Amino acid sequence: MPDPEPSVRAQSSIATKLIFLVISSTFLTALIVSWISVHSTYGFLRGKLDQTYPALLSHTGDRLLAWLGEGKSDLARLGREPELLRAAGRSGDDVATLLAERVAGSRFFEALVVANRSGEVLHRAGPAPLPRDAAWAGRGEAPQLWAVGNEGARDRLVASVSLERGGLTLHGIFRRSAIRAVFDVEGLGPSGNVCLIDERGRVVAPLCAHPPRAGLASSSVPLAELRSGSAHVYRRPHGERGVGAIHASGVLDWHLLVEEPFQDAFQPVYQMVTRVAVIDVCILLVFGFLAFKITRTVVRPIEALSEGARRIHAGELDFELPRTSRRDEIGLLTETFGEMTRTLLANQREIEQANQKLQGQNEELQRANEVLEQLSITDGLTKLHNHRFFQDHLTREIKRVSRTHEPLAILVIDIDDFKRLNDRQGHKAGDELLVGIARILNESSRENDFVARYGGEEFVVLAPVTDMTGAVALAEKVRSSVEEASFILGDSKRLTKVTVSIGVAQYKGNRRQFFQAADQALYRAKAAGKNCVIADEE
Repeated sequence: MPDPEPSVRAQSSIATKLIFLVISSTFLTALIVSWISVHSTYGFLRGKLDQTYPALLSHTGDRLLAWLGEGKSDLARLGREPELLRAAGRSGDDVATLLAERVAGSRFFEALVVANRSGEVLHRAGPAPLPRDAAWAGRGEAPQLWAVGNEGARDRLVASVSLERGGLTLHGIFRRSAIRAVFDVEGLGPSGNVCLIDERGRVVAPLCAHPPRAGLASSSVPLAELRSGSAHVYRRPHGERGVGAIHASGVLDWHLLVEEPFQDAFQPVYQMVTRVAVIDVCILLVFGFLAFKITRTVVRPIEALSEGARRIHAGELDFELPRTSRRDEIGLLTETFGEMTRTLLANQREIEQANQKLQGQNEELQRANEVLEQLSITDGLTKLHNHRFFQDHLTREIKRVSRTHEPLAILVIDIDDFKRLNDRQGHKAGDELLVGIARILNESSRENDFVARYGGEEFVVLAPVTDMTGAVALAEKVRSSVEEASFILGDSKRLTKVTVSIGVAQYKGNRRQFFQAADQALYRAKAAGKNCVIADEE
């Protein structure tokens, strides 16, 4: 009786497949719609940024240049004041006091500096720290705008004009807080920023609309990746992604940079992804529940039939499905299934009886086949292996030694004067002698040697893992054992002595030459007077 088969696996059932099909179709549709929505939103926002950023930077640049222009004009007016011109050439606190009053009343400058041509600072007012004197040298021959800073960081904008007395220059350091106010524009998110960046793309941190955000406006930006006139998504050296654009500021060789973190610039995309994901999950749950309810109604009767088929397959032919009142295809299938079960039960009893009979016949046939197989490879007289089986065994041994490169030897044995003994004492005596010789060969050979009757009065011994010296020793053992034995043959009841001649050869890679070499050695043994062992000389 076959072993019971497991019930239908959950992942292989029709219900699971139908539910999976509905959920997969719904999920695929929702995924496509979601991708289109997110992609469209991303494209819309990207296009909006391409319009917003350049316009914002252009407007900010115009404001910055206008503000700086007003500051330079205000500094030029200060440089023409008679009171300042009179006091500039003198030493004393009156110049510092005058400069301090002008700084306090200026909306542009946080410090004023008077220096000579060599850069030596003569007078100053304001809290801003000053760089080395050499930084002021050569400035002011014509009104100009430049940048200074300490320790190599140029983070302060300076306007310079020359005074009309003593080759002196008046420098005004712009208020950074006032510049930030120029950068404070609308149209950016809370984390957006407008900054000035130098020619290397480094953010001039104090000259930003807001304090630099950790990670975004705290290092250099990849100028090579930014194009003036459009927004660009790039990655900062620390790995954070940003969205920004640049615009020529008109101030030195610096640019204006507008920048936002990627997640803030595209926040509507993230919000849409979240909403779409929630909607997709809800759709999947609703459609999954509907598919489950519909599938249970349709599949439950089929599951009952499947369970019945499984139990019948397991050998439970006495199982019967409950009666059903359904008049559809499933009801007809249930009735037909019950009739089939009863028919199978009757057939099973008949088959079991026939199987018992066949089993007895098969056992007898198997025993007969074993006898026939043994007879097919055994010599009927000597009970040694026959010529055909020897050839098969030789083929296998040659394949083996070809792989292992072990020595292989063969002994070809012939009974001396057998024909004359057979003619003199009869065939019965000859058969008895062949049986006796076969017994001696079995006793003289080793366990792994293969002994066979080759034909007539000729025998062979195949000696694996045996070199020529060992093969000759084995042949001498066989020859001496035959010579020392006595045989009572036929009806004469007399002791008869016989001898054998043996040819020995070693396998050298050629099957045909292997046997021929042993056969020729046997021929030489006969010619040498018989009752001897001759080895192949080659």
